[in-house]
Amino acid sequence: PGQRDLAAATYRTIDGRGRAFAQAPTGIGKTISTLFPAAKALGLGHAEKIFYLTAKTSGRRIAEKAIDDLRGGGARLKSLTLTARDKICFKPNGGSTCDPDQCEFARGYYDRINDALEDIFTHDAFTRTLIEECAQKHRVCPFEFSLDLAPWCDVIICDYNYVFDPRAFLKRFFQDTRGQYAFLIDEAHNLVDRAREMFSADLCKSEISGLKRLVGKTHPDLSKQLDALNRYFAKLGKKVEQEGDGECWISPQLSTDLMALVHNVLRAAEKVLEQGAALPFWDELIECYFRVLGFERIGELFDEHYTTYTEKQGRDIRFRIFCLDPAHNIRQALERGCAAVFFSATLSPLAYFRDLLGGEEGDTLFSLGSPFPPEHLRLLLADHIETTYKKRGESYDDIAESIAALVSQRAGNYLAFFPSYKYMEEVATRFAEAHPDIDLLVQESGMSDREREAFLSAFDAEPSQPEQYTVGFAVMGGVFGEGIDLVGERLVGAVVVGVGLPQLCLERDLIRHYFDERDISGFTYAYVYPGMNSVLQAAGRVIRTASDRGAILLVDRRFAQSRYRQLFPASWHPVHSVRNPAHIAQSLTEFWCHDPTYT
Repeated sequence: PGQRDLAAATYRTIDGRGRAFAQAPTGIGKTISTLFPAAKALGLGHAEKIFYLTAKTSGRRIAEKAIDDLRGGGARLKSLTLTARDKICFKPNGGSTCDPDQCEFARGYYDRINDALEDIFTHDAFTRTLIEECAQKHRVCPFEFSLDLAPWCDVIICDYNYVFDPRAFLKRFFQDTRGQYAFLIDEAHNLVDRAREMFSADLCKSEISGLKRLVGKTHPDLSKQLDALNRYFAKLGKKVEQEGDGECWISPQLSTDLMALVHNVLRAAEKVLEQGAALPFWDELIECYFRVLGFERIGELFDEHYTTYTEKQGRDIRFRIFCLDPAHNIRQALERGCAAVFFSATLSPLAYFRDLLGGEEGDTLFSLGSPFPPEHLRLLLADHIETTYKKRGESYDDIAESIAALVSQRAGNYLAFFPSYKYMEEVATRFAEAHPDIDLLVQESGMSDREREAFLSAFDAEPSQPEQYTVGFAVMGGVFGEGIDLVGERLVGAVVVGVGLPQLCLERDLIRHYFDERDISGFTYAYVYPGMNSVLQAAGRVIRTASDRGAILLVDRRFAQSRYRQLFPASWHPVHSVRNPAHIAQSLTEFWCHDPTYT
């Protein structure tokens, strides 16, 4: 259900050279439902290339499999998965200070590239693994090799930044002219904040002064320009004290004096870089050069959708050009292609995402219903518990016992999501003390890939014992809040504590003020919508297939307010209000008794 509707809308959008925004719940098969019609449009000449944009490795793998399935059905497609330079580079520094003269994979690249291309062209799917194997065999740079493959491919799977980021977009496709490119933007709810970051830039005084010390007197002109920029940053520090609040100074204008100094540093640095990597400070110079160059490029975009601020960070001074509303820049980037389809399971409200993702009145907006039986989900709402910052200390025990009540009615795996690490750890301590018989996993800050895999491995299989209970505590909006697929018995329930509001901070308040000035609810745009998106993503881990059954417990008095309730998906109805742990247990006993696997 819904798959045909999404496929038809995608084809019409590409054929009509338009834009579409689709909320398509889990289970519809969003990837194949967009790639199949896009491939059909490609074959009929409505597009010359498909860019499938996704922010996560898991999304790329799903896209690769969907294209393999299309090939298995007879489609003749060559596809390429682009991997970031720092991840695919064979050198220890990950290509961060790439110098062709010092790298054996770059030196003499054009002498060997034709043999590498001829070798790999016997395949149709240019995946990361295949590219690395072939690049090693022919001793060529794997990143440049990927880029040289791109013109020959029908489908390019890559991160958002290869289309949208002014510092990283694929110039060979998008530099000068508009191409017949169809953009398929997966998990598009992530693009709003990603775009804000792509279209923002900052510099720190310590970067400038640090490089100046390394340069010393060896290159007088570069030293002079760095010194001038460093002194300007010192003046910014005084503005923080005199015109700001002692910690931050906000200005809606971008100083032309600052940008002139930035430009002078770049020109002086380029003259030094022409001397090659024999410089003792080559790595630091090249790193700083690209940082400053990116800053200048973002500065060229500065308009009414931006602001600037300077803040003190200990003894350092940081200046930031901050994009408040990325819509205009995204819209300009979309002009590089002929059509775009944005899709996600949580693209709600659609008008909000259309407005911030470069859409306009007249663009196609549609929302598809869940393909899963509604009776397979029990949604519980504990709106008697307050989780606001001032009340959190009073809620720890209530939340711990509410989680225990949810878990106690059925053995299996559960996840509980919290708005912060501190909140999570306070509840986890009480939960562990009161329920030592339940296996408890707690997310840690800065977990490595191996540690994340170990955390998820506890959910990999059905419980080994009939009465085994496992609960994972995680932070909402973090690595376990989306992009993980725990099907069937791997996850039977989730708890979401709080309405997901981003932490109060300068940038969120700047966004709020920006939209308030435009007669739009700034608090809603800066906090409510992003927060509820995190809630929807976290809760969406429970029901992943038509056979899944599960329970979701929402904990927060604010969920009863209309501004939040109106954002609940249709599949969340009816909502069962629960007043205490006993009430939770009673409701779930009624629910689970209809599950044939429940004992």
